[in-house]
Amino acid sequence: MTWWGYALLSSACWGMQYLLLETLFRRVPFAAAYSFLSIANGLLVAVVLFCLYPKQDWTQLWQGKRILGMMALYLIFGSGAYLFNAYAIRNKDATFASLLEITYPVFIILFTGLFLRKFHLSLVGSIGAAMILAGSAIVVLSQER
Repeated sequence: MTWWGYALLSSACWGMQYLLLETLFRRVPFAAAYSFLSIANGLLVAVVLFCLYPKQDWTQLWQGKRILGMMALYLIFGSGAYLFNAYAIRNKDATFASLLEITYPVFIILFTGLFLRKFHLSLVGSIGAAMILAGSAIVVLSQER
């Protein structure tokens, strides 16, 4: 499958996940549901990957402090991303949460430039990033009234 095929499938899965979270949070307590879903999601992904790649080389994960540090940071920021997004869905709805969460590419651009000193955008990509920011500003400002 192509990279964009995977990206579109990911997008469809995110969309369904947001809808299900919004519906679930209306019916059961937030902390219990979210905690269970996080644990179950991690286990499910691990089982699927173990089935697809049964001969994984775990020793590469423990090669040094830099790898361990990156994994720790990934867990911290990934957990924050999922948790803050769940709060946004719970406090507003899946539609508006997703309209602001879609700004993450702008942060990828910013952090890639700051930490890796790389800039992967063309003029067209920069215009797209500006449109994402403008659209998000419109969404926030429309809700403030």
